[in-house]
Amino acid sequence: MLWFLRKIINVAGSLVLALTAGFALYNYLTPTAHAAELRQYRYNQISITTCQIDLQQDNLRMYWKDPAGTIFGTFANLRAWLRPQGKDLICATNAGIYDKEHKPLGLYIENGVTLRKLNTRQNAYGNFYLQPNGVFIVEEKQARIVDTASVDSDRPRWLSQALYATQSGPIMLRNGEINTAFDPGSINLFVRNAVCIDPSKKVVLAMARNPITFHDFAQFLRDKLQCVDALYLDGNISRIYPSLEADIGPSFGAIIGVEKTVTQK
Repeated sequence: MLWFLRKIINVAGSLVLALTAGFALYNYLTPTAHAAELRQYRYNQISITTCQIDLQQDNLRMYWKDPAGTIFGTFANLRAWLRPQGKDLICATNAGIYDKEHKPLGLYIENGVTLRKLNTRQNAYGNFYLQPNGVFIVEEKQARIVDTASVDSDRPRWLSQALYATQSGPIMLRNGEINTAFDPGSINLFVRNAVCIDPSKKVVLAMARNPITFHDFAQFLRDKLQCVDALYLDGNISRIYPSLEADIGPSFGAIIGVEKTVTQK
């Protein structure tokens, strides 16, 4: 009986070694996964979707128009354009507030080219003009959120290395502090999305898929995601990809997202 048990153990050990070797070979042959990670949260009965992005590994960029000048407007249109290039989206959301012609309301930089100028107007109606507003800037392997006044006072410093940038408002968090214009007792509830940066310099795209106040959303970004800086992107029209409702609703302006190379079969 003892020799039989030893034989079973030896066979099992060989099987484990074979499986381990197989998995090692599989991992060696399989391309390294992207770091971008989708997560779901429940916060005060509100569903919030996030995409956490590591700029050391992920290709974060912004999209507004195709080379022919046609505005993408939806994730479906963008994915259809990316597909022939052997690319797809890991995650994406609308990149900021736009006008009736789907033009970004403020600064917009794509592939290092300034397509819309910095908007320094302050006294006007709408969330974009709630102060301070700011700019989300993507450089090589890093990103930052800077208030509009600072960008305006030293544009070469903040924008000379910008590969992508989108201006929106208001800033929700600055150095870990919630915007003092946000009322904790507000009843101003809307679906909202934002971009924020955590202490490790990772970028997070966040979408509150149920109505939420500015203050509660900022508090979630700070307390649950540990974000230090955050910029509001937009409200009712906001959507995030992937989700069931990603392509339901009106088209919007620019899109911010993480693209991946798709293995051709």
